[in-house]
Amino acid sequence: MTLRAVTLRVAAHAWLTCALLLCATPCHGSTPPPPLQPGEHPVAGSTEAQLWYGMDQAEKDIKVSPVRVRDPQLDAYVHGVMCKVTGDYCPDLRLYIMDVPEFNAQMAPNGMVLVFTGALLRIHDEAELALVLGHEFAHYRLRHGLQFWESAKRTTAVFTTIGVGNGLVGGLAQLIGVAGLFQYSRDFERQADRVGFQTAVAQGYDPQAGVRLWARIDREQSASKSGHRFTVFASHPKTAERLEDVRAAAAATPPGTYHDGRDAYRAAVRPFIAHWLDEELARRTYDTSIRMISDLRADASPEWAGTLDYYLAQAYRQRRGDGDAARAADLYRQAIAQTDAPAGAWREIGLDLRQSGQRAAAIDAFKRYLQMDPQADDRAFIEHYLSQMEMENKP
Repeated sequence: MTLRAVTLRVAAHAWLTCALLLCATPCHGSTPPPPLQPGEHPVAGSTEAQLWYGMDQAEKDIKVSPVRVRDPQLDAYVHGVMCKVTGDYCPDLRLYIMDVPEFNAQMAPNGMVLVFTGALLRIHDEAELALVLGHEFAHYRLRHGLQFWESAKRTTAVFTTIGVGNGLVGGLAQLIGVAGLFQYSRDFERQADRVGFQTAVAQGYDPQAGVRLWARIDREQSASKSGHRFTVFASHPKTAERLEDVRAAAAATPPGTYHDGRDAYRAAVRPFIAHWLDEELARRTYDTSIRMISDLRADASPEWAGTLDYYLAQAYRQRRGDGDAARAADLYRQAIAQTDAPAGAWREIGLDLRQSGQRAAAIDAFKRYLQMDPQADDRAFIEHYLSQMEMENKP
């Protein structure tokens, strides 16, 4: 297994631990604890203190994880949006952006906040990011993690299976393998959706942000021939249901002056789009990737067009379905007409021209590719093709 695969698995396991803590429902008849207050810490020796300790140990691994994104500008931007949403709670929270191509964000009971790059890729503006962070903040402030853990401690089957007697940290790790033992409710998620929406809108963010976001996620999931859903949504209401709920909430919001923060968001994520799209295609879920990139392309400003055309072409080329090669070829040509066309678009056009026997045009395309990317990994192969074709062109 590659280092990349190992680190992705570590990150996924860390997320799953948090996800399991945040999505189950407490036992019927239990009284929910009061909302967490800014600066509040659990009472020493309490169940909540044990829970925070366990998450503190997990956070130590997250801090040094090789998949953690350590870009000061991106971190500062997302942290700033988080602080707008969480207000007085912001000093209690610690943000970690993780280079994992899944749609997910989590706010753990101890204030550890994880945001996956797969979410940042699918979010189109600051208002949508605020909505997602507001949802996670609701879980945190309403102590949903504590309610789950107290419920789990009262479940004999869970005690026996995860070996709680060995300590909380071991139990948390073993929870990953026993998710099927729990009957998850979606009540917490619905509550977090409502509170998160209200929190984001209260900060002046566009109430239609959730409508846009969940409509795209619904289209992406519907594009999957295998019925694939992101793991994070296993405990959530169905996306179509969430879309209807947020549409109703937006319609009921009083008129006002709202903003979406699109320009600021896109300026913050623009340097990472190509890398995140490479990660997305590495998932090999081409049907959903094509849907997602198509939506991103339809909503993109002109300076993103060439990059998105290129990656959409890559998705079609790698899927290899009926008509996909022709679609990819058209998109590569569309990409090179844009100012931000990646060098790889010229390589693909060169390969296509070479295969069709158009040597002179292929030579021009390959030279353009090497000019744009002098350190290309496949430079030796391209130079070999050039030498071969130039020899063949001699009279």
